[in-house]
Amino acid sequence: MSLPANIFASLSVPSVDTSPSSLSSDKREKRMRVDQVDRISKLPDHVLLKILGELCTEEAVQTSILSKRWEGVWKQMPFLNFDMRKTIEFEKSDLADRSHDHIAQLITKVINNHDGYLDCCKIKHFSIQSKDGTVETWIRTLTHVKHTKYLALFNIRSRRWRPGHVLYLSPNTFSHPALISLFLFRYDLEFAHAFNNCHNLITLRLEKICAEVGVFNTILASCPSLKWLVLDITWFSERGCLKIHNNNLKLLHLACTYIDCIDVSAPLLEIFSINCTFVTRDNFLLAAPRILEFSKNSWVAAEYMPHISYNISCYAQGNQSSGHEYTVRSYAYYLRCFTSFAVNVDLMNQKEVYMLKEVLDAWGGDVRKLEIFFKHNNVCKEEGESSNDGAPKKKGEYFNLKADIRVKEVWMYNFNGLNKGELWLASRFVMQGTMLKKLMIKTSSIYANNKLEIKVAMDKLMELPKGNEELSIEFY
Repeated sequence: MSLPANIFASLSVPSVDTSPSSLSSDKREKRMRVDQVDRISKLPDHVLLKILGELCTEEAVQTSILSKRWEGVWKQMPFLNFDMRKTIEFEKSDLADRSHDHIAQLITKVINNHDGYLDCCKIKHFSIQSKDGTVETWIRTLTHVKHTKYLALFNIRSRRWRPGHVLYLSPNTFSHPALISLFLFRYDLEFAHAFNNCHNLITLRLEKICAEVGVFNTILASCPSLKWLVLDITWFSERGCLKIHNNNLKLLHLACTYIDCIDVSAPLLEIFSINCTFVTRDNFLLAAPRILEFSKNSWVAAEYMPHISYNISCYAQGNQSSGHEYTVRSYAYYLRCFTSFAVNVDLMNQKEVYMLKEVLDAWGGDVRKLEIFFKHNNVCKEEGESSNDGAPKKKGEYFNLKADIRVKEVWMYNFNGLNKGELWLASRFVMQGTMLKKLMIKTSSIYANNKLEIKVAMDKLMELPKGNEELSIEFY
């Protein structure tokens, strides 16, 4: 298979008109000698690796036939990405054999021939590789030999796909200290022993995974160091209580089918989303002081709305930008599934203002209820720290709400009238026509002595031109 020409276009010798009419014979001969110089192969390895980073793994491996210089360059790549569906489509390549076993053997060969350690490896395979031990062989090599940090395994559906594909693994499969992030997609798990002693895992994503409730509980108890946890799971049996008890967890997304009870205890949890339609006040226990009790306001009578809570103030104080990046980018798909959103933010902190803008931009679409808790005394910071990180002072430093976000109801809590950022945010919702029904503002009891300032702010909001004439504004 030929390599994409555009990858090398920027590094090739500039084109020159070599037609007989434009060049003498001496110049044409000199030009031919110049064209025969392999300038790309003389580039340092880090530049060549950057070129290979624009190719899929199959194409990167094939560059080894270009010349002796390229023979081992791909072996230094920090990541490998295999998709057996796409591999089958390379009809002109050495990977054109439509036998799944043959392709699996080639993937094994590539992994074994790679030099050094890997930062990341993703493998999308068919179900047969889960049953015949191939997946376990890949995992063992990638963790124990390649010291892979980020591992993602996907069980893809072939035309002969049938449900009930069990992932057979040995005890302690994922416990290698180098492995810090694991993503499993569409497997059945009969046992939890592959996760024994997984103190190494910081991030765990289990999506479209089916197992007994007890298996999930054992897996989660075996991963005490988790900071990010994404669960999109189903059960063999609906009886039992899912227990998520973790003292380090910062982000939790939970989507599951019916179960008797869900019990979450996570004292450091700052980003929490739940999309379980059966959940009620009675069968859901949440002990997470940084995710305020307003999370349960997402229940209206007996109706539950998929809900996300984000304590921006605590997350910003911790300087954990990677979690925020995940929320507004990789997590953006989940954001659009939620109709209720609660956020805790200090608008006197410029960093938090920007983070709020990114979250709202990533969300977009229709939102049933948006709750905003204004933070004034930040309980997340250490004693003596200031929460004011440079509040925006000019009108241009604030942001406009994204045009495609439409909110049925906005509830603002702890509004004090002295904070220009809070007044500005409320005015954006009123004037831009993004609210369809009501704006509810609860004033702060802490600032009872500033009733005059609060009344002035309320009057200003009431006098603003409404982007939606049906909008009602209420203070309480």
